[in-house]
Amino acid sequence: MVYSLLVHNDAKLDLAELEAVNEEAVDIIVAVLQEISTDQRLLDGLTIHDFGARRAEKIEVKKWWEFWKQGDDIWRLRVWGLEDIGAPYRIVYAYEPGRLRYHVLGIFHRDFDYNPSDPRTQRVKNAYDNL
Repeated sequence: MVYSLLVHNDAKLDLAELEAVNEEAVDIIVAVLQEISTDQRLLDGLTIHDFGARRAEKIEVKKWWEFWKQGDDIWRLRVWGLEDIGAPYRIVYAYEPGRLRYHVLGIFHRDFDYNPSDPRTQRVKNAYDNL
């Protein structure tokens, strides 16, 4: 089985906006996404809640519980080390099991509270529904 990791256009725009304020953070995020895309063990970890917790890996994976309760396969990912450089960002992604695809849907500052009424949450849900 061949898994793939795709970056949605919305997430590409998030990266472009972040690059204007923290190029180092973008470099780290892009490098980690590239590493994940070529490492089956890390790809497998993307669907394991608490994968990489307590810095056991380069990343930490969590379910986005509000979406999970609705049956949506949406996750969030922390890249360990980003906070160390003053860039507390999370990567939001979805898994499409029928096609073995992961889709990066957004990259958000940690102060994002995942509130259903937040436009970023609505953007993620819309992108997920259109996969």
